[in-house]
Amino acid sequence: MRRHAGSGIFLLALAAWPALAGSGEALTIGALMAQLGTVTESHARFAETKTVGALSAPIETSGTLFYRRPDHLEKITFPPHSEQLVVEGGKLRLSLPGVAPQELDLARAPPIAALVEAIRATLAGDLAALQRDYSVGLDGNAADWHLTLVPSDPEVARFLRAARLSGTGHELREVSFTQANGDTSVMRITPLP
Repeated sequence: MRRHAGSGIFLLALAAWPALAGSGEALTIGALMAQLGTVTESHARFAETKTVGALSAPIETSGTLFYRRPDHLEKITFPPHSEQLVVEGGKLRLSLPGVAPQELDLARAPPIAALVEAIRATLAGDLAALQRDYSVGLDGNAADWHLTLVPSDPEVARFLRAARLSGTGHELREVSFTQANGDTSVMRITPLP
């Protein structure tokens, strides 16, 4: 479960598609958070490449993402790597084919809870919540923005080196994660109507 839960949590970040206006206008973190906070529900397709040091080739997956305010996040990965990861409230549920679903109480797993809260705080546009556990950086403009989260909590930093969410205009287009051990994942996102 550890491999799936850790990678899945990161990938849930991907459900927000902010409505950012303007093509080359300067963008502030406040403006980005305000726009992210307006999203009530989002659907997307994803294609992800994971590079794991212990494997000789990257792992390629694809599937769908779903976010519904205030705290429902869902990632469905298509075969051959089928899984369903759902986070709602204080619970994370992982379902794999042929195996009973596994549930994790996030209160019992502070590093995973911090990761989930970072995702939810981003989706909610809650900068104060993000800044409790992360150094938050923004560069670019409304047409090409990059949000960077670097853990300030040592327990989270033992797992995650940094997360980078990038968007163009009103759409989140890519999310990349670099784990402390050097493993990476890059998810390209295509919003659905």
